[in-house]
Amino acid sequence: MLSEYRVIELSDYPAGSILGMHLADQGADVIKVEPVKVSTSFDPSFEEEFEIMEKKFVSREDLEFSVWNRGKKSFALERSDTSTLLKLISISDIIIENIDTHTNEYKSAQKRFAQKGFFVGLNISYEWAKKVNPEIIYIKFTSFPENHPYEHLPSKEELISSASGIYAMNGSGQLPVKGEGPSFHEIPYSSGMAGITAAPAVAAAIFQKSLTGKGQLISMSIHDAMFQGMGSQLVRHHQRQNGNQESHPVIKRFYRCKDNRWININIGGMKRFLEPFLKLVNKIEWLEQLSNSQLLNENKDLQIHLEKEFEKLWVEKTAIEWENALDQIGVPGTMCRTVNEWIETDQAIQSETVIQVNDHFFGEMKQPGRIIRTNHNYNIHPAPRLGEHNQLIEDFLNG
Repeated sequence: MLSEYRVIELSDYPAGSILGMHLADQGADVIKVEPVKVSTSFDPSFEEEFEIMEKKFVSREDLEFSVWNRGKKSFALERSDTSTLLKLISISDIIIENIDTHTNEYKSAQKRFAQKGFFVGLNISYEWAKKVNPEIIYIKFTSFPENHPYEHLPSKEELISSASGIYAMNGSGQLPVKGEGPSFHEIPYSSGMAGITAAPAVAAAIFQKSLTGKGQLISMSIHDAMFQGMGSQLVRHHQRQNGNQESHPVIKRFYRCKDNRWININIGGMKRFLEPFLKLVNKIEWLEQLSNSQLLNENKDLQIHLEKEFEKLWVEKTAIEWENALDQIGVPGTMCRTVNEWIETDQAIQSETVIQVNDHFFGEMKQPGRIIRTNHNYNIHPAPRLGEHNQLIEDFLNG
């Protein structure tokens, strides 16, 4: 689909890398421009940070890097070699920038020493790029939107997700576990949502360019993209209940089963599901009460009584036994699986939701497959070694 498009990725953070991965998955020629090495000429206070960066970007000892940078080329440049970078920009279609040029830290580093981070020292911007390529589509990721009180902060997942409220959210927007405070999530919600949200914006810009011949600047706040993912939570979070349940207080939630595993029953007050379920468990007399969410929310004693009765029901079978029983009668319910259990299922592998990639550092590893499948699927290659494609790209530029 995108095999005719060349993308330059300048990214220190997940959002830009995730967008680049999606474009590469659809056939785009994504070139990840990286420094030849992490500079050793820096403020000693950054020593620990540089050790982390060295492992992640140079030796590739990072699982996230292996996933989010698959299918790309690596072009390693000396930091002073802006002429080669500009030459590459002049023959490219899209630039992805996610390198914190907007932060106070970056601006301060520019003044104090030339080579603090990967791209410090380069005045990278849309205005800079379009001087050599007026038709360039330039997508710039920032942590927060312009004029936001936190716009100076870097694009770190933990900072952005914390500010968005996702770490403090359960069913009601309250703290996940009372008295224990917010909890981190391994899933990069903000960065992932920003990368996915940016993809159709790039597609729209490509379409507009085909009509007008003009490129454009696309600005993407990772923080604001998080709110797209939160969706209806923004307007109804105050109506939600506890962390193990959704909008219906009794039959749209998790329950512990006989084997100490959990089942998610998700039928709400819909009688077409309630009736066969209650017949299955010989509790059809509960039908009218359970189909009236308002009654249950107003009558807490009744709600607590039914919850306790339900808790007794679920411990009669294992989670997988319940899942199979519910499936047989057409009632939606699934066992709460671990990630390892999911990726080993036949369905995940056969549908290529999970794929096998032979990574240069980690060897054979499972990764998420393409989100979008078309008639023009392309082979997915492992994340590149640092500078793996330098000769190929240099020959092309000089050919």
